[in-house]
Amino acid sequence: MEAVLEYWPVLIQGLWVTVWVSSCIILGAALGAIMLGVLRVSRTGVIRVLSMVFIECIRGPSALVLLFWVFYALPLLPGMPQLSPLAAAILVLALDGAVYGAEIVRAGIEAVNRGQADACHALGLSRFQSFTKVVLPQALSQIVPAFGSLARGMIKWTSIVSFIGVQDILYVANNVRAQTFETTIVFCLLAVLYWILTVLCGLVFRELEQVLPLNRALRAARAPSAYAPAGAAQ
Repeated sequence: MEAVLEYWPVLIQGLWVTVWVSSCIILGAALGAIMLGVLRVSRTGVIRVLSMVFIECIRGPSALVLLFWVFYALPLLPGMPQLSPLAAAILVLALDGAVYGAEIVRAGIEAVNRGQADACHALGLSRFQSFTKVVLPQALSQIVPAFGSLARGMIKWTSIVSFIGVQDILYVANNVRAQTFETTIVFCLLAVLYWILTVLCGLVFRELEQVLPLNRALRAARAPSAYAPAGAAQ
């Protein structure tokens, strides 16, 4: 154990890389999921089909295969750039998370009563205003909890970035194991660190759920009124 503790600064550096990659891919996946989810419920059939084909093309191969393709094969095509290991990892994992999150967004939007959009149309609101001011705030109460579970899984996806040389916590832990031969201790420590990261991610999304407009409105509706008679609250 003492031999492993000597490498603690390096482990912390690797942990920071994992946190940075996780934050970037979760944010990127959230933005991409909203865009793809909106396209999935578009009124234009061609857009719906193209978005569905794109989602299936990305979701079909494993994330590791996509990562290898972007990092090793893509630069071989004429005019294609050579991405750094970190950039390739963030791009692939964010895109992979976006296509899975798109179905969460689609289901959340479709869970909102169609009458809400019809009422917005009757009030003279544009489709964009109806979506951003009425439909999406209500859909988020369905989207955020499910996306929180996906985000916890995405943190564990980051373990594959070490295959292209990103010095995340797994990459560093493997080097420490090779230097100290403390396989059991190193991998137990690694499991604990991933567990802590996923728990913290879950807490963040739980707090995010509390501030959603619909959830706040529901809590306010359930709370006893401050102006109600004393006997009415019993």
